[in-house]
Amino acid sequence: MGIGVELSRQTLANWMIYGADKWLKPPYNRMHEGLLEQDIVHADETTLQVLREPDRPPESQSYLWLFRTGKEGPPIVLYDYRPTRSGTVPQEFLNGFEGYLHVDGYQGYQRIPGVTLVGCWAHARRGFD
Repeated sequence: MGIGVELSRQTLANWMIYGADKWLKPPYNRMHEGLLEQDIVHADETTLQVLREPDRPPESQSYLWLFRTGKEGPPIVLYDYRPTRSGTVPQEFLNGFEGYLHVDGYQGYQRIPGVTLVGCWAHARRGFD
C-alpha cells in the first residue's frame, strides 16, 4: 500500500547511504570499540562482486570481512567492505586488539601485532577429507 509517491531506486539508495552515515555509524563505531575490548575475536573474509563500483571493472572481486566476538561478553558482529584481501585490512580493523584471534589459515592475519592466532578446526579438517 503506497501513498502515490514514486521514488527512483537512486533516490532510495542515496537515502540509505545518508541514513547509514548519519545514524548507524555512531553505534557501529561503539560496537567496534566493544569488539576490540574482548579477549577473543573471530575473523573471516569472503568474496563479493560489486557492480558499477567506481574505477573498477564489474568482474573484479571485492571482499566482505566479518569480525565477531566469542562466547563471552556482548555478541558483536561487524562487517567491513573492502575492495582488497590485503593483510592490512584486518591489521587496520583490529588495531588495538590484544587477545586470541580465531581465523583460518590465511597468511594476512599474521601481520596483526599483539594477537595470538588460533586455528579453526573446520578449516584444519579439509586436508583430511
